[in-house]
Amino acid sequence: MPQNPGFARRLLLSVDVMGYGRRDDREHADVQRALLMVLNEAARAVGLDRLDWSRQGAGDSEFAVLPDQVSEPVVVDDFVTELHAALRYYNHGRLPDFRMRLRLAIHFGAAMEAENGYAGQGVVRVNRLVESDPPHIALEQDGEALLAVIVSDEVYRDVVVQRHTKLTERDFREVVVDKKETEVRAWLRVPGGDVAALRLEAPGGAQPPAAPGSGAPAREPGRGAGQTVHTVVNGSVHAPGAVFGISNGALG
Repeated sequence: MPQNPGFARRLLLSVDVMGYGRRDDREHADVQRALLMVLNEAARAVGLDRLDWSRQGAGDSEFAVLPDQVSEPVVVDDFVTELHAALRYYNHGRLPDFRMRLRLAIHFGAAMEAENGYAGQGVVRVNRLVESDPPHIALEQDGEALLAVIVSDEVYRDVVVQRHTKLTERDFREVVVDKKETEVRAWLRVPGGDVAALRLEAPGGAQPPAAPGSGAPAREPGRGAGQTVHTVVNGSVHAPGAVFGISNGALG
């Protein structure tokens, strides 16, 4: 008999509304209604039935476990495209303070039914992704962006890099997610925006790699900005009062 018959890997989504806490009670009700509306419209547009999703709502957020037969490329590409379109339609003519802007995380990982919802490292991962700094900073820096999407490294490598969608590697930017006990690599996308232009700082102040093809110089592995490079010289050196230096470029 299997040790854990409930074990399964599933496509997981977590979505959260930016700035929900700054709104009053009536606005909270409106935003909750609008969140479900745009998610439902996006799913319907690509042939997905959200009644088949296992969903846990929490006011300004939703966690969802999708059925086995749902296509990852459809969700990563088409569903996100339609969600962005639904947000544009909803926000048309609204003042900036009344727009709805979302953070969306996508991961494929372990999710098992438990006594109070779902358990598993995949569940933890997708929620840490949506709560992490990069999607928050993206929406704060790009005031016109309505959606920030962060996907796990596994989804990026298996779905985007392998060309199962219309997206390219240039549409994403590598980021470091350091949230609570989770520290992982992930990939950020801002539909309709320039993700490569954002100033995203990784933990400790180091800038994570820019998006492929953005023109930013790549760093040598293990060398962050301002890190000291130590050079060992064999033999004696007689140079009283001299200061020696060596540039990274001279190291070959």
